[in-house]
Amino acid sequence: QWGQQVYAIVQNTDQAQAVMPYGPKCIYVLAQNDALQRTENYAESIAALLKDKHPAMLLLAATKRGKALAARLSVQLNAALVNDATAVDIIDGHICAEHRMYGGLAFAQEKINSPLAIITLAPGVQEPCTSDTSHQCPTETVPYVAPRHEILCRERRAKAASSVDLSKAKRVVGVGRGLAAQDDLKMVHELAAVLNAEVGCSRPIAEGENW
Repeated sequence: QWGQQVYAIVQNTDQAQAVMPYGPKCIYVLAQNDALQRTENYAESIAALLKDKHPAMLLLAATKRGKALAARLSVQLNAALVNDATAVDIIDGHICAEHRMYGGLAFAQEKINSPLAIITLAPGVQEPCTSDTSHQCPTETVPYVAPRHEILCRERRAKAASSVDLSKAKRVVGVGRGLAAQDDLKMVHELAAVLNAEVGCSRPIAEGENW
């Protein structure tokens, strides 16, 4: 989109195969990617790679782990960081990132002056490019550089899903304080079913009414 070469950093070969049709010039696979490995532990490994390749921008998902990794990389590489970006543009040769502020009441645009810009993208910001299953590119393994204080994961337990990911929903029916009682949610769910939508609610409903 910005007329630049794109490289992908992934955790395993399965992810590499999933990413390859989208046209990266090269895919870097992180070593020591066992099931108990914590994402934050890759900061030193990725930092070493970026110091060698000198990219202009690093994009990560704006997830809890993605932001934790981005923060570590920002410190290690002395790079500017913008979290939860809602738009990314190149203006007069500078990378600019837009993000929400004041609890979503306003937007700010940050001009990034550091040689490397680290940005975590909010869900749905960029339209995925067209995939080409015939595209092939080299893959390289990135050696694991252990951090000074490594986070150890002893066990993982599956968490029972109690809700849906609204960021992936095509339509959302929003519920606010206009409903008089929790029983009124029934008609909202019926409407959502007709529209093939998910149901979301405002914070007062979720945290105040516990509906």
